[in-house]
Amino acid sequence: MERIQPENTIKQIVERHPITRRVFDTYGIMCGGNTLPDKPISFFAKMHNIDPSKLIDDLQKLINGEINSNDDTLLTKPQTEQVYEIFVKTAIIIVLSTGCLYGASLLAYMAFKNSLDSVSWILTETHGDTQVYGWVGLFIMGISYFALPKFWNSILYSTPLAYKSFFLMLAGIFLSFVFKTLSYYTGLTFLKVPVLFGCILQAVSISIFIYVLCKTYFMSEKRKYEVYQGFLISSYLWFFFQAIAFVVLYFSFTVLNNTSIPNTFMNPIRHIQIVGFACMVIIGIFTKTLPIFLGIQEPNKKVSTYILYILNISIALRILSEFFKGYTTNNFSSVFNALFCFAGIVEAFGIFLFIYNLDLFNARRSVKPNINLPTGFRKYIRAALIWLFISESALLTFTVYEALSGERVSHALFGAYRHAIFIGFISMMILGCASKMIPLSKGVKLCSAKLLMITFILVNIGCLFRVVAQPVSSHFYPQLYALMGISGFIEYAAMFCFSVNAWKTMRANVQEEQSEYIQTATANTNVYQLIKQYPQTLDILVDFGFKQLKNPLLRNTLARTISLGQAVQINPVNLDDLLREINRVIEMRMSTQMA
Repeated sequence: MERIQPENTIKQIVERHPITRRVFDTYGIMCGGNTLPDKPISFFAKMHNIDPSKLIDDLQKLINGEINSNDDTLLTKPQTEQVYEIFVKTAIIIVLSTGCLYGASLLAYMAFKNSLDSVSWILTETHGDTQVYGWVGLFIMGISYFALPKFWNSILYSTPLAYKSFFLMLAGIFLSFVFKTLSYYTGLTFLKVPVLFGCILQAVSISIFIYVLCKTYFMSEKRKYEVYQGFLISSYLWFFFQAIAFVVLYFSFTVLNNTSIPNTFMNPIRHIQIVGFACMVIIGIFTKTLPIFLGIQEPNKKVSTYILYILNISIALRILSEFFKGYTTNNFSSVFNALFCFAGIVEAFGIFLFIYNLDLFNARRSVKPNINLPTGFRKYIRAALIWLFISESALLTFTVYEALSGERVSHALFGAYRHAIFIGFISMMILGCASKMIPLSKGVKLCSAKLLMITFILVNIGCLFRVVAQPVSSHFYPQLYALMGISGFIEYAAMFCFSVNAWKTMRANVQEEQSEYIQTATANTNVYQLIKQYPQTLDILVDFGFKQLKNPLLRNTLARTISLGQAVQINPVNLDDLLREINRVIEMRMSTQMA
């Protein structure tokens, strides 16, 4: 029998041996489409970081009949499905070391000294940068690499490029963290050069990240624009913009030998990182996934579009006004001061509108209440939205006060706001997202629901202690510095519990769960078990628009975690019509067996 050669194209192989199409579907190269790539199989393997000899061996075994054509488990799985894990695991390592633990130690020292100014600004800034790039940045990049190809019914454009973006970002974080501190304390100008180089590496990493996702989108099946994509595009561009701003800043430091970052520059950049990047990407992802995971109605699309424009405009206005009001004369300063106040009001309106549009606290908006939807992370989402409301209300108050009085809000108050939004909203949303995305990616259940609850309790207690104790101890009761000091270690304990839970889940192997024999399909019927027991139902599901299920990898992961009721929320079709067709096939199968 003819042996497949590395120079054979995918088109040649599939045309000669149609059965091999399912192998390429496994790797996501067609994803149910009809176009056969006219690329050598060696080129395809290199692009997707796959061993060519192993891929060819799998294809040859399938052609020779050595592998059952219906067996999904014997075929090599592409590494694109695992690429996100290195991002998430590294983000966990960073948050447990230079992130949360480092920050908790700094906070404890401030509490011991009864002063928020007892720690050098450079230490708090390096801690903040590590959290933004190492914890939030790496985590969001990893989840984006995993989730967005699924949203677009595609496969990641290039695994090697995704890994390059990881290593460049990691190198940039290391150089910035180490040499930023050394250059400050030693005063040696040449030590700023590695910091500048680290900032450049971070900018390049983000560029590659955006490029891979854009290529992934454009190689997918054409789809109409959805508003969540606007949030994601905006967030990634803001992420890139702030990275370029830091390159410019540290180039200035290297040339002009500056030793500190002015607030008129640092505050706008932090606002981009927190609201422009982290909050926008979270809003985008959860605009797409919350209706599916929580069983709520989809947010109003027109309102979501308004929110997208409102937030982008408000962020841009805040950056410009806060930057220029510190460098202009009194006449122009009043103009930028008014613009600064207006930007704060507009942003608060956009955030409050987002919370209202989700209507998550309204039980009457639940879709199909008879469907058993997983709600284990619902408390995370609700708590995060409460923290978002609190933090945005505080920012609005501070903005109006600064605009009217001409005085800056104290570091204690503004620091409490940043902690409320960064830990209370952003990190809480990340923890909630991880409790869904990580098990989904592995096709398993979360390792421990108990640890998930412990994490939830500890992170909220720690955040509450910090947000309340920091301004109160600084302005009124110094005795509360002790409460502020322990808050960081409580949050660290929460992150540790989450890390153990996530790490064990990522290491778990798919177990063949015991399931009752399906005699009648209902909204609660698991999609994976349905297809496993009745393979004929796969064609019905595909005909109803669930083309993702043609990919065996998605059948073995995504399908394990959802019911038919949840599936029709991913791809809105009439549930009754779907159940009618599926039960018709089940009845025919059972009648044949009885005969």
